[in-house]
Amino acid sequence: MRAIAATVGVCALRATRRLETAGMVAGLAVGVVAVAAAYRGYLSADEPIPGLRVDGVDASLPVDVLTASVADQPLEVSAGTRRETVSLRDVGARVDPEAIRRIQARIGRTGDPLADLAIRAAASRGEVSVPLPLQLDLEVALAWGRGLADRVARPGRPARLDLDGRRVLPAEPGVALVPADVLGPLSTALARGARRVEVPVIERPPPEGSEATDLEGLDVSVLLASFETHYSMAPADRDRAHNLEVGAVAVDGFVLRPGETFSFNEVVGPRTAENGYRYAPGITAGELVDVLGGGICQVSSTLFGAAFFAGLEIERARPHSRPSSYVDMGLDSTVVYPDVDLRLRNGFDFPVVFHMKVADGTVRAEILGPERPYRIAFERELVEELPYERRVRDDESLATGAEVVVQRGRRGYRLVRRRIFLDGDREVRRETTNLFYPPTTEIVRRGTSPDGARPKPRSFPPLRTPQAHLRIVQ
Repeated sequence: MRAIAATVGVCALRATRRLETAGMVAGLAVGVVAVAAAYRGYLSADEPIPGLRVDGVDASLPVDVLTASVADQPLEVSAGTRRETVSLRDVGARVDPEAIRRIQARIGRTGDPLADLAIRAAASRGEVSVPLPLQLDLEVALAWGRGLADRVARPGRPARLDLDGRRVLPAEPGVALVPADVLGPLSTALARGARRVEVPVIERPPPEGSEATDLEGLDVSVLLASFETHYSMAPADRDRAHNLEVGAVAVDGFVLRPGETFSFNEVVGPRTAENGYRYAPGITAGELVDVLGGGICQVSSTLFGAAFFAGLEIERARPHSRPSSYVDMGLDSTVVYPDVDLRLRNGFDFPVVFHMKVADGTVRAEILGPERPYRIAFERELVEELPYERRVRDDESLATGAEVVVQRGRRGYRLVRRRIFLDGDREVRRETTNLFYPPTTEIVRRGTSPDGARPKPRSFPPLRTPQAHLRIVQ
């Protein structure tokens, strides 16, 4: 009986295990069916997989927002030496909303569950960014290309002087860009998903001419001499300061070759309104009156001072009819077009260049070349001081006995100027010139009318007596 019972128990246990196995199989089958159904639903879904990006932008954004964000992506453009960053929208790149939707619906839905699972995992880690095919609006691209062509275009430049840097700049080729040439590089870059594009440019040879030829081999690395004078920047003297600038520009950069002579009047030209000059105080016939180009003598005097200390030959230079307030006697040179001129000759065996600047109340002249052969000493000796006359003119607009000084009197002087050429401390040669500054007549208006005006008396600072001896070495 016990044996029979044992046998029955074993059979029952085996039957139970068979049932459990069958249940597990059935349950597994149901699970597989459910997963397959879920996967089929996943494949047919429209929303992007989590973490997916399109051109670096979150693909879960609404299509219109995503489209705008992609179009705002930067594009680096190079054209010759020019570099600029623009947006894809600026160059005419257009995003197809349907392409966005296809990417959202298809990425991570290949039909291979294992591959799709790997893509989802990578997307969740931010490792999946899909490049978006872009279309090019040719009209917008060409309009942008025309603007780029304007920004890139540079005319060729001949060799030229950089006088502040004391060097000759070589000739430079010009650069041009054809607007239609942007289309090919843009289309290729957009098709590849690239965010850098290089647009070809055309180089044009520098212009040829006498100016470029004249500068070949020119050396302006050495300052032979410089000289400065100062001027008023007050609003009342604005026109005079303007005349200084106009005159200095005409002289700046002038190349004086060996053996050649510089004429101030020829280079600067007539002081007329057509040439840019304005009315300002100037000395005419010994009196200070408003004239066109008033103040131009300060340009010629400053240049004369630099030429004096540079050792250029002085062919013609005449001092003012009265001592100037901006320069020491003996270092000034008046000019009147076309009769009174400043003429300088280059006696060196190398060219020199004049550099003039007017700024911030200072007129500065420089003489530049390859070497400085001499140091120069300026010496001035006062020989005689001459008194001035006083001239009175009747004026019916003034009260009887009232006086107004129209022109202040100034003493005149005779002096000797020496220019001494020094090699080190050794005197090489000297030049001596006798100069004469005539006295300036004092002109007074005296009233003759009992009912005339009585202006307030005007006071003047005392006249300054110049140094009897002056020496400047440069």
